Amino acid sequence: MKSLTKLGAVILPLALLTACANTAEMDALKASVESAQSTADSALAAAKNAQSTADVASRTANDAELAAANAQTTADEALSAVDAQNAKLDRMFEKAMSK
Repeated sequence: MKSLTKLGAVILPLALLTACANTAEMDALKASVESAQSTADSALAAAKNAQSTADVASRTANDAELAAANAQTTADEALSAVDAQNAKLDRMFEKAMSK
């Protein structure tokens, strides 16, 4: 019985030390997980911000493309009008020269 008591006296403090170490390890692990979660949340927020910026840039590019197409159409119409006027002036000049 004495040896069992001595064995219990040795094992009990070891068990308590192990339990304390496990609690400390769990606290450290919990802090590490919370830090990782915080970093992940920050990364997610940055990704959402980047997506929002990309969406705005895409809309701006689409608007610029539409404006460029409209400008090209206007330029083509102006060129067509100039060509028509040049043809009219050429006919008038030829008519005047033939008299």
